[in-house]
Amino acid sequence: MVSENDFSNFRPIFILFIVILIVSLIVILFQKNHYKIINGYTVIITLLITYIVSAILLYQTGILADELGMGGNALSTIMFFVIILLGFVNYLVYLFKNRK
Repeated sequence: MVSENDFSNFRPIFILFIVILIVSLIVILFQKNHYKIINGYTVIITLLITYIVSAILLYQTGILADELGMGGNALSTIMFFVIILLGFVNYLVYLFKNRK
């Protein structure tokens, strides 16, 4: 029998993306203007990768829940929205820090 714990295999990937976005936000906030570790391209590429992969993971979780006749996983959905929010905040902070 399949339990709710089977969906927890996707959680480390969501958590990894959240950690990556938090670290990049901290780097964007505290980087000096003359030595940039993160530029616009890395912000956009990171956002695209995290958005696409987390959306696919959330979609696959929904398919698994539907096929197994179980309810959805609310925690994965919340983590997906946190990833979307952090990505948007990263982009806005980068834009405000680098406007001329």
